[in-house]
Parts: sequence; C-alpha cells; structure tokens
Amino acid sequence: MISLRAAPEALARWALEAPVAAQEATWSALTFLALFEHASGTLLPAPMLLQTDPAVQDPDGFLRIPRGALDHFHQRSTRALAWMEQVAFFRERFPEATKREPPAAIGALAQIFSQNGTARERAVDILVRESVMPEIEDLFLRTLTYPPLNLLLRRIRELEPQLSADSRRLAAQIIGELGPASVWAVRKRLVATATRAILGARALLADVERGGTAVDRSQAARGFARRLEAAITELPGTPVVPAAIIERLAGKVASDEPERPETPEE
Repeated sequence: MISLRAAPEALARWALEAPVAAQEATWSALTFLALFEHASGTLLPAPMLLQTDPAVQDPDGFLRIPRGALDHFHQRSTRALAWMEQVAFFRERFPEATKREPPAAIGALAQIFSQNGTARERAVDILVRESVMPEIEDLFLRTLTYPPLNLLLRRIRELEPQLSADSRRLAAQIIGELGPASVWAVRKRLVATATRAILGARALLADVERGGTAVDRSQAARGFARRLEAAITELPGTPVVPAAIIERLAGKVASDEPERPETPEE
C-alpha cells in the first residue's frame, strides 16, 4: 500500500492556517477520491482477461499467462486503500471539518465509474476515466494545500503515465477492432459517460471553490480534450468520436452553466 506521512510540523501549520471552509473542501476531496478509487477498482474485467489472454511459451518450455490485468487490479486496489487510509486519518485529526457532509453529487460522480454494463461498455468507461481523473487530481494539486493529500497525489502523478497507458491498452484489447456496426455503440457509451462525468464534476469543483480557491476550468478542459483524443485514436478500426464532439465536451468542462446532455452523432 502507498503509505506517505507528512511532516508533523507541516500538518500542524496547515491546521492553524487553513480556514474551516478550506478544511471542509479538503474533506470533500478526500471523500471523493476514496469513493472513486473504491468504485472503479473492478471496472476492468481482470478475471476475464486472465482467462482469455493467449498464453505464451517461455524459453524453458513453460506456459506463461500475461499478467497485465492482474497488475492493473493490484495498483488500483493499492490506490483505493491509500485514499481510504487518508479519509480515516483526516477524520481523526480534523473531526470538526468532517461534520459537514460532502455534497451527494460527489458520491454519484464516483459511482459513474463503478462496475456497470457489459465488458466492452466498462472498457469504454475506462477510457473516459483516464481522461477525466488525471485532470481532477491535477486540479486538486493546484488548489488544495493539505500536506498529506499533496504528497500522495504527487506520488500518484509519478506513477500515472504508465498506469494510464496500461489501462488504455487493456481497455482497447477488450473493445477490439471497431467496424461500422460496433463503432456506434462505443461512441454512444463514450459520449454518455463523458457527459455524465463532466456534469457530475461540477458539484465537486464548486465545493473546492467554496474552500476559497478559484478553479481554472479552462486548463482542465484542455487537458481532458487532449487525453480523450489520445485515448480514442489508439483504438483500432473506424474512428470513434469526431473532433467536434470532443471540442463540445471540453466546452462543458470549461463552463459551469447547466447544459443538456451531449448526444453522439452519426
């Protein structure tokens, strides 16, 4: 498990200097991260990949099963444990801040990436997750000052490029090559999940801003669009989502105005 502890003096300084609203915003962020990692830990159907991935023969003649899915599950579980430990630690140190219940929409956002749908649909959700979550984590790093959260996020950001690349590769393996018949179903799921995640993130961003720090939505929008475009271009076969749809989804990230859900285009 990822186990990082902030220096006691840094924690004590934060406790004295951070206003109550900032502590409550931090509590909302920690709650969301624990809920999210726990919910999305089984999004990838790892047992199915272990059962179906072709075995290879090593130089000694023994069969070897690719363990990428197993490693992925282990790393996601480790992250979930780390954030749950942070939730417990924060409750012990800052009980007053935890008396305020985080907005219910934060839990709903986490549940978007829970195990739901067919293996292919969940694989599509992984592509969205790997486009949305890194931007949320970067946003937390830019706006929240709680030392343990920053330490853990920085550690995760060091590991994220490889973990994200592995996630996209395994998801693409499940999705398979897309043709005219299958691309519509994948496009529909991707746009629907991305729209739900973007709209759901607004409550989280608003709660962070309530802590006294402005949130730069435009930077998150650019990062989301870049990541999503990179993820879908890795899929073999018919292109999934036109650039115009990605631009509109990114516009929803940058805006805090309510909009109707995005619909996929032919």
